Amino acid sequence: MLDTLIFLFGFLFVLTVIVFVHEYGHFWAARRSGVYVEVFSIGFGQELFGFNDRHGTRWRFSAIPLGGYVRMRGDKDPSGIPDADAAKQEGSFMSASLASRAFIVSMGPIANFVLGIAIFATVFMIMGKAFAPPVIDELIEGEAADQAGLQIGDRILSINGYQIDDFNDLRVHVAENPGRELIFTIDRDGRVSEMPVTPLQVLDECRGAEYGKLGIISRSGEVKQLGFGASIVAAMEESYTLSLAMLRGLGRLITGQANKGEMGGPVKIAEITGEAAQNALDQRGFIQFLILIAALSINLGFVNLMPVPALDGGHLVFFGLEAVMRRPLSPQWQEWVMRLGIAFLLTLILMFTFFDVVSWVTSPC
Repeated sequence: MLDTLIFLFGFLFVLTVIVFVHEYGHFWAARRSGVYVEVFSIGFGQELFGFNDRHGTRWRFSAIPLGGYVRMRGDKDPSGIPDADAAKQEGSFMSASLASRAFIVSMGPIANFVLGIAIFATVFMIMGKAFAPPVIDELIEGEAADQAGLQIGDRILSINGYQIDDFNDLRVHVAENPGRELIFTIDRDGRVSEMPVTPLQVLDECRGAEYGKLGIISRSGEVKQLGFGASIVAAMEESYTLSLAMLRGLGRLITGQANKGEMGGPVKIAEITGEAAQNALDQRGFIQFLILIAALSINLGFVNLMPVPALDGGHLVFFGLEAVMRRPLSPQWQEWVMRLGIAFLLTLILMFTFFDVVSWVTSPC
C-alpha cells in the first residue's frame, strides 16, 4: 500500500512541478508585458481552494491534479483559444504587441529548459559528472562489435556523422538503432577510418521495448565535481543532447521507423516516475529522481515548441504568419485550426495510452 502511494505521489509531484514551471513562465512573461492573468490553476476541473493575489489573479488548486493552466484576459478556455473580441479588451493577450505575445508564449518552454539546466547544473556541482571517453576497453566475443571488426583501444569519433564525445553518447546512439546499420568513424592507432556496424536488436520483455546493443565495455572514466560556470555549460550540453535525441526519435516516428516501446504516453511516464520515486529514499535514487525531473522538463519544453496548433510552437507559427502578412490572423480561423490541433493531440495521447496499457497488461514482469 505504501509503495503504491509513493508511486502515485511521485508521478503527480513530477507532473505538477514541470507543468507549474511551464505555466509560471507564461505567467511571468504576461505580467511583464502588461497582460492581465485571470487564473493560474494547478490541476483542472472544479476548484478545491484558492486565493487572489494583489494583482487580482486567482490562484486555484483544482480537483484533477493532472497538469494546470494559465488563463489570460481574452482566452475562451484553458487551451488558449482567443475570443473574437479579445483584441478590443485592454490588458488582453490579443491586444498585446506581436513581440509581447511571442515572448509570453515562448517563456513556457524556456522555463522548462531553465529548470532542467538548473537541476543538471546542481547535480554536477554537488555530486559531480561522470566522464568516460568513447574508447573500447573490452569486447564481448561474438557480439555485434566483435563481428563488425571493432577492436580494443578503438576510439569512436562519430556515428552517422554525429560527433561522439563521451561513452554515454555512444551508448545512446547504439540503443536508438537496434538492427540498423550505422557508420562508425573510428581512430585506431592514429589512423581514422569508417566501418559499418549493426547493433544487436534486444527486447526488454518487462518494458516491451527494443534497444540496440554492441557488446563493448569502457572501464576508464571518472566523476568530476564541476564549478559553477563549468556545471552550467555541462548542463546546457546535456539539455542539447537530450533535445537532439528527442528530435531523432520524432524523425523515426514520422518515418515509421520508431523502435518498439520507444514512444510512451501518460501511463509509461507514470510508471517511470513512480518507480523513480520509490527508489528516491537513498542518495543515488534521489539523484536519479532529480535527473528524471530535469529530463522530463526538457522533454515538455521541446514538445511544446513543436509547430502543432494548440501547442506553444503552433502559436509561434501563427505569429510568424502574422508578421509576414503584416495583419492579425482571423480569430475564427485560429480557433478552427487550434481545435483541429487539440483533436490531433488528444488522438495521439489516447493512442499512446492504449499501447502503454497493452504493454503493461501483457508484460511478464
